[in-house]
Amino acid sequence: MAETKYINTSDFILRQIGGEAVLVPIGDAGELENSMISLNDTFAFIIRQFESPRSVAEVISAARAEYEDPNGLLEKHITEVTQELLSRNIIKEA
Repeated sequence: MAETKYINTSDFILRQIGGEAVLVPIGDAGELENSMISLNDTFAFIIRQFESPRSVAEVISAARAEYEDPNGLLEKHITEVTQELLSRNIIKEA
């Protein structure tokens, strides 16, 4: 069975503003959120991974290539962030 793949929704765009990654709500989401969301490097990395359809396992693999994981928490962190992105409608099933 194939893993579920996710992709960014069109309700938010990722931008670099003043050297900082921010998620900007647009359309209906912009009316509801009415603000930009400042992101740390790891969170921005995860959102960039979903610019094309990817499974959580693919994002974890890419993160392992990019970041050290001495405490073994990378998989748990990415899974939790993915669930939060889904619940906020920042990503959706592809």
